Amino acid sequence: MDAGLLSETQLRSALAEQRKWGGRLGLTLVQMGFVDESSMVHALSRQLAIPTVDLETFNPSPVALQALRVDIAERYTVFPTAADPANKLLTVATADPTNVESLQELAFHTGQRIQVVVAAASSIERAIRRNYHHEVTSPTATPLTFGMDEPTFELAPPSESDTAPVMARMSAHPSPRESELLQRVEDLSQQVSTLERMVAQQARSLRAMLELLETRGLVTRDDYLAKVR
Repeated sequence: MDAGLLSETQLRSALAEQRKWGGRLGLTLVQMGFVDESSMVHALSRQLAIPTVDLETFNPSPVALQALRVDIAERYTVFPTAADPANKLLTVATADPTNVESLQELAFHTGQRIQVVVAAASSIERAIRRNYHHEVTSPTATPLTFGMDEPTFELAPPSESDTAPVMARMSAHPSPRESELLQRVEDLSQQVSTLERMVAQQARSLRAMLELLETRGLVTRDDYLAKVR
């Protein structure tokens, strides 16, 4: 909110969603489409004065990889970026540097002091698959990856220039009927916003699934085309 990336209304909506489904607040904000991962990472970096790391271009040393078992990395969604065995210091990338409890557990499991840098959760998961499981990963997987140019649809409310005169007249001297219409417009706007978030979340889930299936060799371009046509 201090960085201007999030409104109080969006935060309250995300907190309600988090209470309902659990999970990290940051991930919930991203899944609801309120904040993208890159903005979240840089906001956390500025707020907490913790450096960021781009794991898509980062090549960890063998020493760093050996310092953290893959099952521990997957359990806590962290990736080792540097290790100093002499001083028992391990640097890991995390999407949630404020989770002190998890970092303390990580220090216990590794027997080392933990230092953190910030990275997107999705890039951490890809780095784990790429460096521990030797999978080929890409930042995004879309229908275009499979040679499909699918149409997109945008839900947009009427422009302010179209609705402002009518809304101003209704707001100045609203009749009971107009008050009811104003409430219905507000309700519909909320429904459209909710629908947009659902569509965005489903699209992200589909991209992640396509990427995973492709990298593990479980689906090919021909398989995808045969299903969607």
